Amino acid sequence: MELDQFMKELAVNFIVFVMELFFPDLAQRLDFARKKDLNKQLYTDAPKGAERFIDVLLEVGVKEPPPEFLLIHIESQQQKRFDFPARMLAYHCLIYVREIEGERVDSFSLSEFTAWQNKKRILSFVFCNYPLQDSMTQEDCQVGLLQSNLTCQYTCISLPMLSAREYLQKDNPLVCALAVFMNPDGLSLPELKVACYRKLISYFSTLPTRQINCIVYAIETYLTLNDEEEQIYERLIREVYPEVNEMITNPLIEKGRQQGIQQGRQQGIQQGIQQGRQQGIQQGIQQGVQLGKQSLLLQLLNAKFGQLPESVVQKIRAITGEQELDKISLRVLTANSLAEMGLNGQVEL
Repeated sequence: MELDQFMKELAVNFIVFVMELFFPDLAQRLDFARKKDLNKQLYTDAPKGAERFIDVLLEVGVKEPPPEFLLIHIESQQQKRFDFPARMLAYHCLIYVREIEGERVDSFSLSEFTAWQNKKRILSFVFCNYPLQDSMTQEDCQVGLLQSNLTCQYTCISLPMLSAREYLQKDNPLVCALAVFMNPDGLSLPELKVACYRKLISYFSTLPTRQINCIVYAIETYLTLNDEEEQIYERLIREVYPEVNEMITNPLIEKGRQQGIQQGRQQGIQQGIQQGRQQGIQQGIQQGVQLGKQSLLLQLLNAKFGQLPESVVQKIRAITGEQELDKISLRVLTANSLAEMGLNGQVEL
């Protein structure tokens, strides 16, 4: 499962805890019993008609209107993009047209028009898996019109700017999953993994299996340990925190744990392949530069001294240092013979 897809499922499955964790005052006003998932509705980008993929869109009732409903729009970003604010504005426009403007009729009475205006509002926020200036920032995007501006506002939640140590003290099961994306704040990765599982233990009897598996998947997939860290972690749960070892072997969570372990391994393999590919590209570039300099030097020597003996060609091919090849190339300009350049015997550099 891709990280964006996982964050989407996490937000949908834990929407109550998401709101309580990051928007506690607003969460108290919401009636989650009147929650409607709008993710499956198709959004098209007029006038081209291309599909637009909104990560999460939920409609939740408000206890004391107005508004009557809150449209909660959530996005997940893994890297900073200069065009992201404009994309958020486009999403706002699509949501407004589909979910708000779409319910307006031309025959509204004044009271009906007022009720329509107060029916729905949009709350947008983004889980950012990259650092920003602060852990939670308000951002906006404006498009200048002739007499006004078209504006959207949204909140960016920078997970790496949040303290895992601090958030694990909060009474909210969502932090067991999100802590793996936060700043460890002095905790080693084995200690952070143990802390996430110990936190989960306190919710084990109250959370449904689906949510428990979602948290376990996050811990096992995105909190990856090297061999040395894995040994430390195993020793901690065996000798210091046996309750964690007992919990992770529980059949109720074994499926999520195994899926997470497998996904983590696949990600590690992919990272290794990517790293090897990048190293190969770099090595190929270096070899290409080297061959180019060797070929240029041979052409210069041929042009000045005529047909080269095979022994000279082999000596030039044996030189791999770029600076050495450059020095010999410069000497071609002033040398009167191969012997003067030292190419009739040993190459003198």
